[in-house]
Amino acid sequence: MPAAGQPSLGLLVPPVLISFVAFVLALIALLAGTGPQQEALEPYHIIAVNLSNFGQDLIPSSTSDPQPSETGDSSLFDQILDDARGIGQDISDGINDITNGIADQIVEELGISEWYSLHIMTLCEGMFSPNASKPGAWYNMTNCTSQQGGVRLNLSEILDHEIRAGPLAINLNQAPVPDAVQKAIDVVNGALLALLVFYALASGLAGLSFLLSLAVLVLLRKKVTKPIIWANIAIAGLGTLILLIGSAVVTYVNNKGVQEINDAGKDVGISGIRGSKFITLSWVTFGLMLILSLYWGLATLKYTQRWVVLADSPRHRGEKTLPY
Repeated sequence: MPAAGQPSLGLLVPPVLISFVAFVLALIALLAGTGPQQEALEPYHIIAVNLSNFGQDLIPSSTSDPQPSETGDSSLFDQILDDARGIGQDISDGINDITNGIADQIVEELGISEWYSLHIMTLCEGMFSPNASKPGAWYNMTNCTSQQGGVRLNLSEILDHEIRAGPLAINLNQAPVPDAVQKAIDVVNGALLALLVFYALASGLAGLSFLLSLAVLVLLRKKVTKPIIWANIAIAGLGTLILLIGSAVVTYVNNKGVQEINDAGKDVGISGIRGSKFITLSWVTFGLMLILSLYWGLATLKYTQRWVVLADSPRHRGEKTLPY
């Protein structure tokens, strides 16, 4: 049992754990789309653009549906109809499988990716696996840009470049990306530099809070002074405020961007994918930093034996210690 005036170990461990988890989550938000875990962290994009249905009018069909020939033998015709009814369900099931692969084939022939995603510092692209229409399809990443601040997704420019480099001699002018789609993407583009600043600061403050909480646990357990507590409050509180602003901004631009992309791109097969995992990650990190701020705040405000006690010894008079 700790001596009088010595903080309890059990009360110093929670802020260490909370700040460490918040630090890791803030780093994931900041660095998703970079490093060796690019593909594993791809679902943590801010927003993605789905082009798996784009360009279906650009590629002419090389075959036509067979037309039945007329016959004077009514009994033979009736027999054919009966057989068709018998296998109708099988045909219906087969059509679904064929349809699922059409979009993938068109995108491959155009030479473009099925999705393009925006992270804080990178732009990634790839295909859906096994295909875009399969429930639970995952992001098969094929390429990501290098890390840079203020990365932007210019969909028209990217598609024009990739289609020209593809196997078909097609000009994007035959199926241009609506200006409204690019304007919707620019809503997110315009926020990326600010989000980089927010999450870089949040990561740094969460890491600093972890180090200070760890120092309190390991080095200063017997002597937790008021300035140390105030330092923890200031760092955790500032991190909480920054994460609140960042989470609110990313939620707003996500909802607005996806809605406008869907409205403007529905006629050309372009849709937006909400960055739900990134948003959840950001708000969870904010919640952890808020808990950390409240913990240290209560340690300062509650001058009782339950939370913070004044040291009785003249040598420590005026120093604040956590409960014991």
